[in-house]
Amino acid sequence: MPQFMLILRADVQADYSHLGPADFEQILAEYTAWGERMAGEGRMMLGRKLTDQGGKVIWPQKGDTVVKDGPYVETKEVVGGVYVLKADDYDHAVRLCEGHPNFRFGSIEVREIDFMGQPES
Repeated sequence: MPQFMLILRADVQADYSHLGPADFEQILAEYTAWGERMAGEGRMMLGRKLTDQGGKVIWPQKGDTVVKDGPYVETKEVVGGVYVLKADDYDHAVRLCEGHPNFRFGSIEVREIDFMGQPES
C-alpha cells in the first residue's frame, strides 16, 4: 500500500497569545486522538513533532557546503511535525487529513513516498 508523508506547517505570523495552558492541553489531546485513530486503523507508520528550537539548513555553494542555523522565523510557514501514513492513493490520503487539528494553525502538505524500487517498509 502506498505511503504518504504529511508535513504539518504552522503559520508563524498567527497570534497565539490568547491561548492558555488549558488550550494547549486540549490541542495536544486533539493531535494525540487523531494519531491514535490512524494507528488504530493500521495506517500510522510514523508520527513525530519536531523540536521548537534549533535545526540546520544546508546549502551547497560552489563545491563547498554551508550549514546555517535554521529554520528561520522569517519564513511564512514552519514545519512543526510529520506523519507517515498508509493510504490507497492521494485522494485517500487527503481524506484522512479531514478534521486534523493542524488546520486550526496552518496547513498540511501531502507527498507520496517513492521507495525507488525498494520494498516498502
